[in-house]
Amino acid sequence: MNGPIYMAKDRCNLSPIGKLIMRATPLLILKALPFLLFMAPPATAASLPAQSWFNQQGYVGPSGSRIIACHGYGCVRRMAISVDGAWLSRAREMLRSNQGSPDAERQALSEVIRSYTAYLSTSLGGKPDVPGSPPQMSGVYGQMDCLDETANTTSVLLVLQEQGLLAHHVVQYPESRGFFLDGRYPHFTAVITEKRTGTAWAVDPWKKAPGQRPDILPLTRWRQDS
Repeated sequence: MNGPIYMAKDRCNLSPIGKLIMRATPLLILKALPFLLFMAPPATAASLPAQSWFNQQGYVGPSGSRIIACHGYGCVRRMAISVDGAWLSRAREMLRSNQGSPDAERQALSEVIRSYTAYLSTSLGGKPDVPGSPPQMSGVYGQMDCLDETANTTSVLLVLQEQGLLAHHVVQYPESRGFFLDGRYPHFTAVITEKRTGTAWAVDPWKKAPGQRPDILPLTRWRQDS
């Protein structure tokens, strides 16, 4: 896997003013390149365990079936939830009955994450998350940007892995795309790799409303999207 362009504090979308600044000051961005490269971490995502991402972001990773759900954009709001009980039982049944192939497992994971985002939205309460993190929803209870989505998705994937429910995949350190310099806004995603082939897959519910299936696609293709 390629290493991430690590910009932990950047949001998935910019305000209109931010977009104007980005378009108006390309030379300033280019002049900042040496500094930005200097600040990049030496380790690549492939060499880091998924759990370490939470520490680096200042978030809290899962413990057992307990997840510290992130919301409000950039995990400024947090709430402890448990995914044991009825939800985990349904997830266990879905995954165990679809272990025949990596593709079948990814299809099952799509349904599991779909139900998880619905469960998470209900647990948080408030207005359901608006897909795509509109800037005006920053700080609003229950609303999530891509950092929140990545944290919450990686958390539940780690819980499923700890439960022994992933036969064909391993949860990886989250990845990012976009660095302003390439004309794209920073965006993050949870990642799994197929054990047999080593192919990395993005698991990204950011564009979807709670209760809709996430995007699960090869990480190489995800990186090409804007």
